[in-house]
Amino acid sequence: MRSPRLLHGLRLALCLSAAALAAGGSAASAHPNARYYRGEIAVSSSWEGVIRLTGKVVIREGVTVTVDPGTEVLVQPGAENDIEVRGRLLVRGIPEKPVLFDTAGGCAAGPWGGIRFLPGSVGVFEHARVRCSSTGISGDLAGVTRAGLAVEAAR
Repeated sequence: MRSPRLLHGLRLALCLSAAALAAGGSAASAHPNARYYRGEIAVSSSWEGVIRLTGKVVIREGVTVTVDPGTEVLVQPGAENDIEVRGRLLVRGIPEKPVLFDTAGGCAAGPWGGIRFLPGSVGVFEHARVRCSSTGISGDLAGVTRAGLAVEAAR
């Protein structure tokens, strides 16, 4: 006989899989441990694992977002869904674990906006890939350094 706790866990897993399929994805792409962001980021933070951006994200002045090696940042399709950097965006991939910025659902789902730097902002890209965005990396790039960065435009 199965325990009530096990049955509850199985029901929960089935519900999550069904919700992922209803949202147009597959059960495998549900990313159950993903962290979701949208709007202004007002507190410095570190991103790791799977990050899902469900709308435009603004990194405010004085705020640092550090993206750890191997992180996947998946952005909802739509040209208006971009990352606007007013503070600091530090992307710290390593050759064995690059950071990926991509459209949620892959390129077939459509492009996302891109990463735009405003005057006075800072960006560091180490071993990162930006895929399927409308504009790639743009804006005031005076404070942006790049090492091992690949930008693949949307087709």
